[in-house]
Amino acid sequence: MRKKKGITQEQLSIMLNVSANHLAKVEREAAAALQDLSSCLNVRTDYLLNGDAPHNNHLRERLTFLAQELEKITADLPVWG
Repeated sequence: MRKKKGITQEQLSIMLNVSANHLAKVEREAAAALQDLSSCLNVRTDYLLNGDAPHNNHLRERLTFLAQELEKITADLPVWG
């Protein structure tokens, strides 16, 4: 994103009040660590960063639909016992 906005590491390091070397290391290592963490936890990186999980809404809706369909199917089954 820094590059897309046309900001150099030096400029951003000044804005963040950190050394350019530190920023370069963060850019290299933090992105990889974030991706590894999201993969291990099976969540998207945006969820790790801000707690939002919009991708779960679709899954939740699908599970709700399947649960309703299962209820319809099992309602017609005879009761045993």
